[in-house]
Amino acid sequence: MRFFSFVFISIALFAGSASAEPVFKSDTISSPEGFGKPHGSSMVELENGDILATWFSAGKETDSGARIFGAEWGKKTGAWTKPRVIIPSDYSKSVGNTALFKDDDSIIWLFFAAVRVGGWSGSMVDYVTSPDDGKTWSEGETLVWKLGNLPRNPPIKIGDHTMLVPLFTDFMYEINMVGSYTARLKYSKGKILEKKIARLDDYDAIQPTIVKLPDGRILLLARDKSDRFIRRSYSTDNGSSWASGAITDIPNPGSAISAIFIDEIGATLLAYNHSRKGRNPLSLAVSFDGGQTFRRIVDLESKPGDKEASFSYPVILRTTDGMIHLLWSHDKRATLKHIRFNLDWLIERIKKSAGYTPEKINKP
Repeated sequence: MRFFSFVFISIALFAGSASAEPVFKSDTISSPEGFGKPHGSSMVELENGDILATWFSAGKETDSGARIFGAEWGKKTGAWTKPRVIIPSDYSKSVGNTALFKDDDSIIWLFFAAVRVGGWSGSMVDYVTSPDDGKTWSEGETLVWKLGNLPRNPPIKIGDHTMLVPLFTDFMYEINMVGSYTARLKYSKGKILEKKIARLDDYDAIQPTIVKLPDGRILLLARDKSDRFIRRSYSTDNGSSWASGAITDIPNPGSAISAIFIDEIGATLLAYNHSRKGRNPLSLAVSFDGGQTFRRIVDLESKPGDKEASFSYPVILRTTDGMIHLLWSHDKRATLKHIRFNLDWLIERIKKSAGYTPEKINKP
C-alpha cells in the first residue's frame, strides 16, 4: 500500500507542476471504397511531427487482393490524407500485419506479413524502407525466411543503430507450433548488418509487445493463444535471451495488445481487451512495478451485452510533443479509430480509477 501511495503522490506532484488541461480527441480512417476492411495497423512520427499510419486491407484475411495502405495525420490540420497503396496486391499471395520503426538515420522501416502460400501459416516477415518519411519506398526484402512468421507490434531502440523487433510464429496454430521471439538487428543506412534471434519458451504467447524499462530490463507482454490471460516475460540482456513465460491476471480473449513506457510517471501503459470472450471492451491499464501488476483505468470503447461488437488490435505511439496516440480496428474492422490525449488526461484517468481525490493523494 505504501508503494501505491508513493506512486500517486508522485503523480499528484507532477500534475500540480503542469499547466496544461486534459486533452482527448478522436477521428477515424477508412480504406478506399472497394478495397476491403482495414486491420493490423501501425504508426510512426515523421520529422515534421505528423504521423504516418499503415495497415493492410482485404475483404477477408489472407485474400489475394490484400494491399498495405498508408496515410498521414497532420499535426497542424488534425486530419488524415487520402490513403495510398504502399504494398500492392501483386507483391505476394497476400499481405498482413504492419509494424513501423524510425531508425537513428531517420529511415522508416515497414515490417509486414507477406503470405507466400495458403493462410498465415504460409507467411514470412518482409520489410521495405523509406529515406524520405514515406514518400518513396525500397524494394521488398525478407527478414524471416521460414513460413508461418508475422510481425504485430513495432520494434524498439535498444542501442546505437540497433533495434529489437517483436515477432511471432503462427505455423500450424492448431497443433501448438506457435510462439513469440525477437530479432535483434544491427543496421546502417537501411541495411541489416547483424541479426540475432531469441525465442520465448512459451507456446501460448503470440503477438508480443516489448517495452524498455528504466532498470534496463525489457518487458514482453503477449496475446494468449489459449484465450485466457496476457502472458509476460523479461530480458535482462537487451533481448539476447528471454526468461520463461509467465501468465498474468490480465484477461485476454485471444486478441492483440500494445504497450509503451511513460517516463514522467514511471508507468507502463497497456492497451488491451479487458475480456475473456470477445473483443469488447477496449481498455487501458497501467503498471507502476515493471509489469508485475496492472490497474485498469478506463474503457476506450465499450458496448456491454453486444456480442458482435469488436474493438481490436490497438497500437500506441508517444510523439515528441508528449501526446499519446492510439489506433485500432473499430466497428467490426469497418474503420480504424484514432485517438490522442495528453499526459494530464492520462493522470486524470489514473486518479479516478483508483478512487482517489487529489487531496487524498497528497496525504502519505
